[in-house]
Amino acid sequence: MSLEHAILGFLNYEPMSGYDIKKIVDISVSHFWPAVQSQIYKTLARMEKEDWLTVETISQDPRPPRKVYHLTNSGRQELFRWLNEPQSASEVRLAWLIQIFFGGRMEDAQVIALLEHQLNLQRKKLIGFTSIPDETKQDMQDDDPRDKFFWMLTIDYGVSQAIAQVKWLETAINTIKQGEYHLPTIQA
Repeated sequence: MSLEHAILGFLNYEPMSGYDIKKIVDISVSHFWPAVQSQIYKTLARMEKEDWLTVETISQDPRPPRKVYHLTNSGRQELFRWLNEPQSASEVRLAWLIQIFFGGRMEDAQVIALLEHQLNLQRKKLIGFTSIPDETKQDMQDDDPRDKFFWMLTIDYGVSQAIAQVKWLETAINTIKQGEYHLPTIQA
């Protein structure tokens, strides 16, 4: 997936400003495709050059003008072309797993501290998934039930991934604490 296609998808619902796009990214897809404000604006500029969107400038005296982005027919065609294209598996890079890979060169307490840190991060992620802001829940009630299902399906994926990581991290921590250097799932 690319940020361009996420933006095309959001603009397919309605025209939005860059600020609006950032807000919706943060409450919807940031758990699997985070984006910072500067990335969004650079991407919008590229997309305008591709003729995937147009920009409407709205005066807001005394504040600076507001730019609202509209999807073009070309942008809509690109979105649906991409939506129908199977994606390859994404490579995941987890720096903390490189640390664990070389854990044999560290003290158990150091490795456990790294694992416990990741465990805390995953638990926080789970809390984030299960505490969707009330404003978002209210907005979703007004939306198409089928859209809502697919939006929530991605949240469910994130919850499942976080639960699996929590379980794995707890098992790894307990195994190291017990001084057992073998895993029940893999025999080396």
